[in-house]
Amino acid sequence: MKHFAFLFVLTLAGAAAAGSYGNNKKTVTHDCAKDPAAAIEGNENTITFTGSCTLISVDGNNNTLKVESVKSLSVRGNKNSVAVDAVDAIDVPGNDNKVTWTQGISDKRPKVSSLGNRNKIGATK
Repeated sequence: MKHFAFLFVLTLAGAAAAGSYGNNKKTVTHDCAKDPAAAIEGNENTITFTGSCTLISVDGNNNTLKVESVKSLSVRGNKNSVAVDAVDAIDVPGNDNKVTWTQGISDKRPKVSSLGNRNKIGATK
């Protein structure tokens, strides 16, 4: 039984790390078809998200993200730049972030919450 529990914990740890970006100054592409959720904890990364994500959370700072589609985007870090083609919900409690979107997924416009300071959130023209 101990071996099974250890294997189970190892499997969970590997799954959680798949969509986690804790490094700094990296350029990567994330395939949402393989891993629909991602957490960006590092700083100064450039990340392109392809496909349809369920959740992207940004806790790091000075990151640049290009997102094809995400149901829920949360930007808790500072000075991040996020361009989203399609999104349902945007939550920005961080500061000095820029988030642009093209369209909503379920509705014409996403639901937007910005509790931080000096954030710029809006539709691309």
